[in-house]
Amino acid sequence: MLNITIIEGARGTGKSTVVSKIRQSIPEVTLINPTGFHLDGDDGLTASTSYYDSWMDFLYSLRYHPSNILFDRFYFSEQVFSKLYKSYKFDNFYEGFNLDMASLSHTGVKIDIILLKINNEEELEKRLSRDKVAFDKVEESVNETMRQQKEYEKLFKELSGALNIHIVDTDGKSIDEVYDEVIKIKGYQV
Repeated sequence: MLNITIIEGARGTGKSTVVSKIRQSIPEVTLINPTGFHLDGDDGLTASTSYYDSWMDFLYSLRYHPSNILFDRFYFSEQVFSKLYKSYKFDNFYEGFNLDMASLSHTGVKIDIILLKINNEEELEKRLSRDKVAFDKVEESVNETMRQQKEYEKLFKELSGALNIHIVDTDGKSIDEVYDEVIKIKGYQV
């Protein structure tokens, strides 16, 4: 059966570093890093919904295949970023994608969503000072990351029980320690 892991979280929480380490250490894991859409308005909504619709179709077609797919962000980030930075509302599509994921889960697909978070603002400041790809209008700051994190936490608090949600606090932890927690959650054999 298909095994899906989605690593989510605000900028600076360590997502990309952790998924890269997982990809390098676990055999036969396919890493997917969905693009962020800089388009706004109707064009942005159309681009993002058709993109995630296609992913859902693809995942559903693979449901019985023994693949491990690892996402560095997924449609949850689209929901957060549309709430904070876009003029369009992604809400209805977001709810539909949640139903799609629950349906996949009911077919036996193992789905884990791991939210990485950080509360130490000094540590976050250091992480954000590294070279990162900017996301259009989004300011790189501790305040913006905390604002994003609040939306992620609210989002996952409201999610139905059909999906396995795990929260990993990255405060004061090395990437190796965060990686070890994720590996333990997933039960990967390293």
